[in-house]
Amino acid sequence: MHRIMNTALRRFHAKAAPLGAAFVLAAFSVTSVALTACNGGDKPAADPAKALADKGRTLYTLRCASCHNPGDPTKDGALGPAIAGSSRELLDARVNHAAYPEGYTPKRETKLMQKLPHTPEELDALTAYLNSF
Repeated sequence: MHRIMNTALRRFHAKAAPLGAAFVLAAFSVTSVALTACNGGDKPAADPAKALADKGRTLYTLRCASCHNPGDPTKDGALGPAIAGSSRELLDARVNHAAYPEGYTPKRETKLMQKLPHTPEELDALTAYLNSF
């Protein structure tokens, strides 16, 4: 019985070894293709300014659009004014401190805006997007 099992195992391994090697080769090929697709192959890196503005557009959509105009930051929203062209200083004061920079005249006299803290990188992205119009 033991001899029969050993013979069966040898036959199995003899057939399985080429299959195992083929599987490893296929997995390596798929991984190589996936990695090439991730970095764009020979394509140059995306424009950093556009990438920053794209991130800002996402932030605007997620955090600002519900009060300011959801489709167009150059137009007033239901609660908040148009904010396209806003300076980073104004954005920092409004979203991080619920205040205005010294000497700034608000577009509206309402006090609805609450603090919505953003990191410096997020403020840079939001500024890039709002100044892309």
